[in-house]
Amino acid sequence: MGQLAAPRIGWENEHLATYLLSKISFVANPITVSDDVGSDFFCTLFESRLENKAEQLFPRNSFAIQIKSKKETIIATNKIEYLTNLELPFFLGVIDQKNLRLNIYSGEYVPLLFTQYGIPQKELKLSPVRDIVDIKDYCRTTTDKNLQLVTAFLKMPFVLEISASDTRATILAKSRQVSTLCSRIHQNISARVSQEYIFRLSASGSASIMAGSGSVETFRRNFYLRLAEALYNLEWIAKSPHHNLNMDEFRVYENCYLGLIEAKIEIPDLLRKIYNRLKGQLTDKSKD
Repeated sequence: MGQLAAPRIGWENEHLATYLLSKISFVANPITVSDDVGSDFFCTLFESRLENKAEQLFPRNSFAIQIKSKKETIIATNKIEYLTNLELPFFLGVIDQKNLRLNIYSGEYVPLLFTQYGIPQKELKLSPVRDIVDIKDYCRTTTDKNLQLVTAFLKMPFVLEISASDTRATILAKSRQVSTLCSRIHQNISARVSQEYIFRLSASGSASIMAGSGSVETFRRNFYLRLAEALYNLEWIAKSPHHNLNMDEFRVYENCYLGLIEAKIEIPDLLRKIYNRLKGQLTDKSKD
């Protein structure tokens, strides 16, 4: 009895993907079908450095990646719960066995989709694209009469290609590119998990702030904590011999704090304590 060719081709593609991904990362994958959790590989990017006259690899960002044999839109409805809870950047890899290449597409808009539109109730499609994707067109959606998300068609923009023929210098540059992207995606995942809803869209610093049913419940708390963070830093500056405290800047934050108190708005004890402490320190210093 002969062996089916299709499973072997899939096996070959996965092994080729492992080889190419290992050029930029440590690679781990489920060893049995029962271990399949929604991604073919979990990768940890590494940084190469010369230590003690020998090249050493130091772990950096991690990501999950699904490998496909051709570039096409995939039905990912069975991955909705997985992607909703995944706290790693998610990528799609399309293997080109003939040319020994792996094209990588980014799921950087996954956390934005679930934040802006919610969880698809019926269908999720992922489409790897070579076009430029931005916040205005990263997905198409349909909703029901209650404005609940029914289906979502999410674009996954092209990131880069890893080839077996890439030089060492090229591989290092591509590794840095993926690492930078992973850092930004990690920030966005963290923003969703921590309910802060400020999403970084590019390395240049542009951002999208998503107000709505989620943010409206948490933006006040987040603001009070950020105000406390500012006061903690001003306290550090005031104590530092290498920095000078800008009193005009302090008064801006102070006026904001006093406005909250005057409006009888409930604020965290953390904010109240740091203001009183910093105000006392500055008052004592002015008397010297």
